[in-house]
Amino acid sequence: MVRISGITEITRVASGIPGMDQIIDGGLPKQTNILLLGPTGAGKSSMCIQFTKCGLELGEQVLYISTQLPLHDMRAKMRQHGLDTGKYEDEGNLVLVNPLTMELSGVDIDEQMQAARFVEVEQNIATIASLINEGKRKLLKDQIRIVIDSLTGLLLYTSDEVLHELYRLIETITRRVRLQKHVALFTLAPAIDERTIERLKFMMDGVMEFNVDLDLDTPERKLIIHNLLFTDKAIGRYNYILTPDGIILNRY
Repeated sequence: MVRISGITEITRVASGIPGMDQIIDGGLPKQTNILLLGPTGAGKSSMCIQFTKCGLELGEQVLYISTQLPLHDMRAKMRQHGLDTGKYEDEGNLVLVNPLTMELSGVDIDEQMQAARFVEVEQNIATIASLINEGKRKLLKDQIRIVIDSLTGLLLYTSDEVLHELYRLIETITRRVRLQKHVALFTLAPAIDERTIERLKFMMDGVMEFNVDLDLDTPERKLIIHNLLFTDKAIGRYNYILTPDGIILNRY
């Protein structure tokens, strides 16, 4: 176990992923930002929803930011994974945000109409940051899980000229996660150029990569844990399967 500043034990939160908590010394370390890399359909969103569901069931709060789905579709996808968001939203323990359609759960708007909007990222980074902050302010507990699924949706619509502003926003989020002792998952698809991926890796405290080979007679799915701060056992390659409830992890 890695020790810092005389701390004798790192506080962890359960991931909700069968097999993962045993691999990583009992859960994901608090104060960490973790990047999930992988192609579409590999299971990144499934892991994010499992992580969300686990936290809510333990009485924690979650800020779930999606750049892929409007809120009504986000809720439907979560229900497919056994998470009925209505109860947790009503209790104030789950806040859903889509910064590209400018949707925020708990705000009295016509979501069907709002979902049809699509903001230009590079012209609205400050507005996007304000919306995320507004969502965060709705959550009052000390222990918060944050999901951003995915960074790809932001990066693809940002020109090189203003990319530094988006980087600054991501850096601000990661810094606050560390200072406020939260845990955050960020997802990213390989459609982004390698230099950007490396820069994002540098901002994070851990990187996990989904590697999928569907060309084999028996599709091969592996989760590669490249590093994870405060965890000395986890680095390695692990088989996983996708189920209706999410992913299940096994070492090979």
